[in-house]
Amino acid sequence: MEQCFLSTLNSNGKFDWWEIDHNSRHSDRHPIIVNVAACVKPEKESECINAKGRLDSFLIFVVQGSLEVKANHGVADIYENDMIIIPPESPYSFKSTSFPFCYLCVHFTGSASERLLEKYGIKTFPEVNRLSRDNHMQLRFKTLFESFAKNDDLRIREQELLLERLFIEAFRAARNKQLSRTPLLRSVRYINEFYAGEIRITDLAKMENMCMTAYNLAFKRQMGTTPTKYIIKLRMDHAMSLLETSNMSITEIGECCGYGDVNFFSRTFKAFVGISPSHYRAQAKA
Repeated sequence: MEQCFLSTLNSNGKFDWWEIDHNSRHSDRHPIIVNVAACVKPEKESECINAKGRLDSFLIFVVQGSLEVKANHGVADIYENDMIIIPPESPYSFKSTSFPFCYLCVHFTGSASERLLEKYGIKTFPEVNRLSRDNHMQLRFKTLFESFAKNDDLRIREQELLLERLFIEAFRAARNKQLSRTPLLRSVRYINEFYAGEIRITDLAKMENMCMTAYNLAFKRQMGTTPTKYIIKLRMDHAMSLLETSNMSITEIGECCGYGDVNFFSRTFKAFVGISPSHYRAQAKA
C-alpha cells in the first residue's frame, strides 16, 4: 500500500481549511471550492456521526479496511478502493468494520459541483463508486493535499483543477472495474425477480457452478455487498415504496416482502432504515 499523506496542516501545525460559504452552491463566485482534504487513519476502531449533515459534499475514498455508512435512510458497505459522495445537508454516520483502517476525504462545494459529478459519472450516496485496484487515486489526493500548503491567490483555482483530475481518475478506475467484473447474471437476475420469496445462498451458488465460499467472494466483489444484504436491501426498498404509496397494513407489506412474521419484519426494517415502518409511513405521508 502506498504511503498515506496528510497535507492539510499549515505552518502553525493546525488544520488549514477554507471557511464554508453558505451560498457557495448557489453562486458563480467560486464554481468549485475545496474546503478540506485530509487523510484519516484512526488508532482504534471509531464511529463518526453527523446528525445534521454538512453544507458541502463529503467524498470518502477507502485506502485500507472497510466501513459501514448510513445516510438519508440508506446503508452501504464500503471496501478498499471504493469511493462515496455524501450530498450536502444529508445526516450521516459511518464506522469502521475492519481494522486497521484508513481513508482519504475531501469536502467540496460550489455552484458547479453537481455538474462536475455528472460530467464524469460520479455517483452519490447511497450508490457506491467501485474502483479498480490499479488506480492512481492516492497520487491525485497527494497533489491536492500539497496544494493546501501553498498560500497564494491561485490555490482555489488550482484545487478546482486538481479535484477535477481526481474525478477523471475515478471515472477511469470505475470503468476498468466494470470491465473486469465476473458476471453473475443468472443468480442476480433470479434474486431481483424472486427476492420476496425464500432464497437459499447455496442454490444461488449452484446456479453459477460455484462453491459457497467462491460465490460469496465473487458476489461481494461484483455487487459490493453480501448476497444476504443485497436481498434485504431489495426487500426494504419494496417495503418503503409500499408504505409510501399503498394503504396495505404493515403485516401485509411484510408478507409481500418475504416476511411472514410482522415483528421480525419491523425489526429488520428499523435496523435498515433507522425508524419503524409505521413511523416511516407517517413521515412519508405527512
